[in-house]
Amino acid sequence: MSVKQVKFADYQSEITAMMMDMLHLEPQTVDIPVRRYIELDDMGVLKPFLWLDGDTVKGVALLFVSPSLRNQSIVDASTDVIWVKPEYRGNSSEFVDGIKSQLKAMGVDYWYISSRDTAPIDKFLNKNKFEPLEKLYYCEV
Repeated sequence: MSVKQVKFADYQSEITAMMMDMLHLEPQTVDIPVRRYIELDDMGVLKPFLWLDGDTVKGVALLFVSPSLRNQSIVDASTDVIWVKPEYRGNSSEFVDGIKSQLKAMGVDYWYISSRDTAPIDKFLNKNKFEPLEKLYYCEV
């Protein structure tokens, strides 16, 4: 089993299929901008990671990596998507540890992930040594 940073374009069907599995978590209609994800990956801003067991894709994480706007000496990774297929969730710390290792090699200082109130992943985050920072709210405007 391995965690690999991949090119979005090379795995777009696998990645978008897992994103579609998450639609029940979204408060709004989703229209995945595949071309934009590919552009951001090509720019080096998007970091797509897959958790693989041979040819089997077990999980996906799409992270945006950039210097903090508030402190340019700090590099942040913000999570757009993190999804582990339900049948592989028991040992998903392997996935998180693999991503953390690669982020550290990229010079990332902090990795942020939000948790939905409607489908919380707090236990998963706590198990993987994430600490609560804030609650995220939204409203339609």
